[in-house]
Amino acid sequence: MTRTYAAVSNKGGAGKTTLVTLLAGEYALQGERVLLIDADARRNLSGWWRLCGDKDNRPERIELTFAATQSAIEEAITISGHGFDRIIIDAPGVDSVLQTTIIRSAQLVLSPVQPAIKELEAAGQAAALVSEINDRYDLEIRHLSVRTRITVPGRNLEAYRYIRPFVAGLVAADYHTRLLDTELFERNIYREIQNGLGTLQMQDLTEPVRKARLEVQALTLEIERAADRRVQEW
Repeated sequence: MTRTYAAVSNKGGAGKTTLVTLLAGEYALQGERVLLIDADARRNLSGWWRLCGDKDNRPERIELTFAATQSAIEEAITISGHGFDRIIIDAPGVDSVLQTTIIRSAQLVLSPVQPAIKELEAAGQAAALVSEINDRYDLEIRHLSVRTRITVPGRNLEAYRYIRPFVAGLVAADYHTRLLDTELFERNIYREIQNGLGTLQMQDLTEPVRKARLEVQALTLEIERAADRRVQEW
């Protein structure tokens, strides 16, 4: 059965595209076929894909399509997505009617959260939208917040310390959301792969890449555990 995940945040630059490429590379390494859907009009994901092609770095078992309308997204999922193990959607970076279509199609919605108030607010808005769609259509879509672009000094910021109680407040409000334990640190390699270097998993295993790989492996494992759990167990 194909699993569909969506990266959603109304805050531009939150780290959606990086998160999508990291997960796609990990699933592909595990032998799964992955379809990436770029639904963001800024086309950051498509730009990465084009640069990978220009530099002959297209990853195996990953394909990408651009879909900027409701009908195109539905077609990509139902027709183009046939035969794929994972579909991962990079949703628009601003609130739009497309988000409802994207979220309704997903089992999991992932929101990257940096230690900054605007990113937190965007994750809260995504969690609220998921809950609204669950109620409206009698669905059980899960929402996950992923801490990203973390630095050791940044852990002392008030905004960082506020992430966990903020998500706890959403849970207390009966939203189907969770904060994942795994954090994505600020790493040069995450920026470099956006310049057409393929996926993280294709890079030479230097010490920085090794640390990043362990990070992404732990994140993927957490996401899969969340996908396998029933909402009532949260």
